[in-house]
Amino acid sequence: MMWQGLDEFLHVVEHGSFTHAAKAMEVSTSHISRQVQQLENRLGSVLFQRTTRKISLTDAGREYAIKLKAIKQELIDANTQLQGEQRQPKGLIRITGAGEFVAANVAPKIVEFVKRYPEVEVDMDFNNRNVDLVEEGFDLAIRFGRMQDSNLIARPLCPRNMTLVASPEYLKQHPAPNSPLQLGDHNCLIAMGKRWRFKFTDEIKEVKVAGNWRSNHPKALLSAALSGLGIAHLASDIVEPYVKNGQLVTLLDEFQVTDNASWLVYPRKDLMPYRVRLLIEHLLANFNDD
Repeated sequence: MMWQGLDEFLHVVEHGSFTHAAKAMEVSTSHISRQVQQLENRLGSVLFQRTTRKISLTDAGREYAIKLKAIKQELIDANTQLQGEQRQPKGLIRITGAGEFVAANVAPKIVEFVKRYPEVEVDMDFNNRNVDLVEEGFDLAIRFGRMQDSNLIARPLCPRNMTLVASPEYLKQHPAPNSPLQLGDHNCLIAMGKRWRFKFTDEIKEVKVAGNWRSNHPKALLSAALSGLGIAHLASDIVEPYVKNGQLVTLLDEFQVTDNASWLVYPRKDLMPYRVRLLIEHLLANFNDD
């Protein structure tokens, strides 16, 4: 209510009549008249002297118009300054992520962004727990897997399929499984949950696994697999070099699902800081190019 009618009042002052103000604002004359009348009623003061031929400001109206024009100019200046800052992004961006992929593949692209916009500050937190972005004040997260939280916006950076691997030494002592259902006979190196997803003939099923080694860091699981401790279920890009040099062997390739990816995740916000939106566009463009 405080702001209602102010713009109409200033347009009448500027254009000298209700009719001309209505044309400038592309509304009806009756709308202008009604808004000004309601403003006068709220203020308890007459702003215009009205005759059949013209209107003029009262003394109170004149003083009020001077003050409102100053306030309006300050608002215009504030908007102009903010838009200027948006064209040259500045300020802090807080990001959470985890794993070697984030450190080796995502972080360098964020470094490129900061070099381009040196007034932007970045705080990267490497944490494997499921961080509440809104509660903990993070702007972005880089996550791996399948996104299910409808309160967040998730956009894929790149696909990252899973691969089941074991070392030749392990397979000498434990015959390779022919089906995911045989994983119950093996020592499985577990990351987070104890269920691994596989694609069967007509559906995707979860298979319960167990083992004596658990870690939320992929390198720890990789190390255990390389040492012959058991079977690991890891992203293909992590194990690829070791498969190529023969240190690891892939298993059950035909059962692997293909819906995993690394995701750029951020809260749903009506007004997102320009620096954050610009970084999102930068990361998506760079990974799409790759």
